[in-house]
Amino acid sequence: MNTFRFECKKIRKKKTTWLAFFITLIGIIGFYLFHLSAAENVRQQNIAWKDYLSQMFASNAETAALDKKKAEEAGDMEKAEEFHNMMVSFQKSSENAKQDKEYFANEDWAHLIERELRNLEAFKEDPNISSYAIEDQLISVFTLRATLEERQRLQKYGIAPFIQNTTGTNYLPTIYDDFSGITLEEWEKMTKRYGRFGFYFLYQLIQLFFLPIIVLIGVFLFGNGISSEAGKKKKGLHFYATLPFSKERLFFAKYASGLLYTLGFTFIMILTPLVISLFFKGLGSLKYPVLVYDGSEPNPYGSQYNALDPEKDTFHFIELQDYFLKVLFFSIILVIFLYSFYFLLSLFIKNPGINIILLGSMTFVGMKFFPKAYNPFTYMDIHKIITREIATIQFNPSIEYQTGIILLFVISLIITFISYWLFTHRMRLS
Repeated sequence: MNTFRFECKKIRKKKTTWLAFFITLIGIIGFYLFHLSAAENVRQQNIAWKDYLSQMFASNAETAALDKKKAEEAGDMEKAEEFHNMMVSFQKSSENAKQDKEYFANEDWAHLIERELRNLEAFKEDPNISSYAIEDQLISVFTLRATLEERQRLQKYGIAPFIQNTTGTNYLPTIYDDFSGITLEEWEKMTKRYGRFGFYFLYQLIQLFFLPIIVLIGVFLFGNGISSEAGKKKKGLHFYATLPFSKERLFFAKYASGLLYTLGFTFIMILTPLVISLFFKGLGSLKYPVLVYDGSEPNPYGSQYNALDPEKDTFHFIELQDYFLKVLFFSIILVIFLYSFYFLLSLFIKNPGINIILLGSMTFVGMKFFPKAYNPFTYMDIHKIITREIATIQFNPSIEYQTGIILLFVISLIITFISYWLFTHRMRLS
């Protein structure tokens, strides 16, 4: 135990480690503030657009009133009635736009969500007929179904939504969307979401590979107990060779101390957005619905016939609190896996920079190009594992959260045992 405490003390005394720690911390805080500013800019744009519409409709109403008066003076009562109806319609539109402006300004989400549900009423009444489109391209029926249920859940529990760059329906983008060209750009712009609350922002960070990036930084900072002391300049391991220490005891001290600090570093970085949000917009709701795909069954006639069915494929929602519980447990397993892998590399390669480049390359190449059920790197994108996005796209129901947890843990044990054997039987301290 004294050896373990000594190794922990050595880690704490490294000034460059603390410098990197605070730079990472400041980076996350800065990104949250930037994101918060972007969200506020989008909200102000929505308010400005509603104000513009209100003034435009009011101006059109005045023009229609003048045209009505001219028609009455000319004795054309039919035309006068037409202009009167136009005037009333424009006045009503102006009042609605003005009211919506107030809703956006006061963040009265209940009324705005109620209006969105009214906009989706036609789809709710007849789901088989979809006339909802962006430009000239139809929105997927699956996306409409998911959006409708999400808005219903927000209304039911009184949950504040994400900010989106639209004053119409805040559609929930799904993998069933199939837009192209300018329409795709418009769709991505209007469905991009901005989470101002702590829980919402963390949820979005996880979608941006936050966990593997943070863990890789952590193992680079705290996983060099061997490589940093086995080089030509630093002879830390030689010191232990002069003392009555067993290799088993030394292995435990170095492995466990680095792992403990990597875990601590990871969870501090995860908690940072939540703590910072308390000084601004707050944490938000843990009941926010997260879309989970149920997926399509593989075609029995061959993978070339696999196809998603927007009308028949099902889905369900889980609450954000359940999502975070899965992320929390997965984070522990991910730290153990990547740390163990890095520790093994450090037994062969004494340059920490080369080790982290190798591990980072394997992580992201394996994650992007080999999405198989028994490829451990497939599970690095934990968001798409929990929501079953990868399983749905690959038509592979075996790619699931439980499989990833078990696979990563078992491989971690194997790697750790190999590292232990190499360190105690093959590595020379002197």
